[in-house]
Amino acid sequence: MIKRIITGAVYVAVLVGFFFLRTVDVRFFGILIYAFSLIGTWEIVHALGGRRVCEDGEVREALISMSLSQKVTVYAYALLFTPSYYLVEYLASVRGFPGQGYRALLNLSFMFALVLLCLLVVDHKNSRLQGVGGAMLCGFYPTALLATMMLANSLRHGSLLALLLIFVISPVADTFAFVVGSIFKGKKLCPNISPKKTVSGAVGGAVFGTGATLLIYWIYTLCGGTLVLNFGAGWAGTNWLFLTAVGLFGSVLTEFGDLVESVIKRSCGIKDMGKILPGHGGVLDRIDGTLFTSTFVYIMFALFV
Repeated sequence: MIKRIITGAVYVAVLVGFFFLRTVDVRFFGILIYAFSLIGTWEIVHALGGRRVCEDGEVREALISMSLSQKVTVYAYALLFTPSYYLVEYLASVRGFPGQGYRALLNLSFMFALVLLCLLVVDHKNSRLQGVGGAMLCGFYPTALLATMMLANSLRHGSLLALLLIFVISPVADTFAFVVGSIFKGKKLCPNISPKKTVSGAVGGAVFGTGATLLIYWIYTLCGGTLVLNFGAGWAGTNWLFLTAVGLFGSVLTEFGDLVESVIKRSCGIKDMGKILPGHGGVLDRIDGTLFTSTFVYIMFALFV
């Protein structure tokens, strides 16, 4: 327990540190995303495409057989993803067209899929169709989903609030889902996927995640922050309703993110995706719900703020 608390405190300190660095230059936040991407990619490739030591101690073959060339393509995608975004963002800004970094992500993702398909011909002796699907999953989860954090960081309006919500909703919902579920217990949420999760815990996580969202927004306004929506400007309660929806659905998606990773780990026969965070497992074990929440928060802010 002490190890888990210490690791959690260090993790939070790192996040806070990057939030402060962001005030110097928003691109510093990309370092954190890059680290998540590289470590998370190694974890998912190792879990799906490498030999696994399962919970029962038995060593089993890879769940999805990926060739060396397919794995290299996945790692290359993760290595180039974040740098290409900031490179194109910088070059476009110099020419007076900021906010074009997403084009790099789209083009790189198309190339990633194209290369994987071409490997079925170029490396046909080793590359299989199953490996293409596995490699695409390893590229999409987590690297492509992490793009929403970079895009939220670069929003012209409300980027700080969006990032605060991304990194607050998920841990609050996750923590209080555990606490409330431990106290009230009751009917299991998904017993075949995650036997310990309960319906009461899911409800508790959604309630406290939504409450944390509204608290963050209240503090944000006290510090002089503003949030201007492109709808409902005539009613003072519009912002609060908007943030309530963001908090509620973001909390629910946190649960889905956690359950999705539980499915992956159960399929692989492993308890944790990695060991880099003592007491917590791997990076993906920490950001699984955050990836889903981030995607939703970014979409809501991009569309309506």
